[in-house]
Amino acid sequence: MIKFTNLRTKTLSGVGRAMFLAAALFTAGSVVANPLSESVALAKTVPIADVHMHLVGRSIDFHRAQMDRNNVRWGGGVGPTDKGYPKPADVSKVLGTRYFFTLGQQEFTDVFFTSGARGLVDPNSSAFARMFSVADRMLESREAYGFGELHIDNSKSFSTTQFARKIEFDNPVVQRIYALADKYQGVIQFHMQGDPANVASLRKKLLEFPNSKTVLSHGLPWSSQPLLRELLEAHPNLYIELSRKGATLNDREAAQAFSKSTGPKENWLKTIEQFPDRFMIGSDTHAPDEERYDAVMQEFREGLLPYLKPETLKNVAYQNAIRVFRLNPDPK
Repeated sequence: MIKFTNLRTKTLSGVGRAMFLAAALFTAGSVVANPLSESVALAKTVPIADVHMHLVGRSIDFHRAQMDRNNVRWGGGVGPTDKGYPKPADVSKVLGTRYFFTLGQQEFTDVFFTSGARGLVDPNSSAFARMFSVADRMLESREAYGFGELHIDNSKSFSTTQFARKIEFDNPVVQRIYALADKYQGVIQFHMQGDPANVASLRKKLLEFPNSKTVLSHGLPWSSQPLLRELLEAHPNLYIELSRKGATLNDREAAQAFSKSTGPKENWLKTIEQFPDRFMIGSDTHAPDEERYDAVMQEFREGLLPYLKPETLKNVAYQNAIRVFRLNPDPK
């Protein structure tokens, strides 16, 4: 529901109020789309690549079962949210190339809670030093597919204030990560917000490191569709993943891109179809949402995928992820 404040709608006639509200809803991108008959059945069965799947301190069988239940053939793209079990290497032994590990998330968390935000820009912080000492080997051997999720700016887009921070995007740690990703055609997934300083620094890195691939988590919170379209048009090495853009894990209506009940907002649908090779699916079901994985995947299958053209649907569901992360198309 859209709330209007400081607007004196009572002075309008009944017809005028209706026209005003209709125009406001259109501007907010809330026009209801219709599922495409040629996509409805495909949306139910298409395999999915989950590029924002955290290991959450549950058993390997827990993660494998939730993937199998939802026909998620590939999962990963971000690091673990729990320092304990299961270890990414152990998950890879069981899931094989269905799981794609990325460096950096655990290291960012360790540094943040030991040194605060200032440590996140220092490549000599102990956790970063350890990561950089093995990064070349792991990226070259494909034990790691890149880096992520790196929280650069979650000051207004995270549920707990103790985990929130905002650091300069253009800093020595990010510079070194980009150099490694560029060298090995790796992926970097950032959690950042769409403020002008962040976006300006992002543009510089995208141009400086054309062989790297940058994925923006959660559809780039606190941004706009015109900005997303401009960035995607200008930078072919930029991609968007859609975790927490559905209503299941996002109760802020203005920040939702789609929902199971109403489908996608028209502005998001337009952008995805304009750039069908640049969007991917993500879950992000970390604590306290570990048990909501099925609901998240069902919302993608019912609230977004049926509204996409069949080829776009397949791209968003899994084909883009295979290309961007260079995944095994027939994982074992």
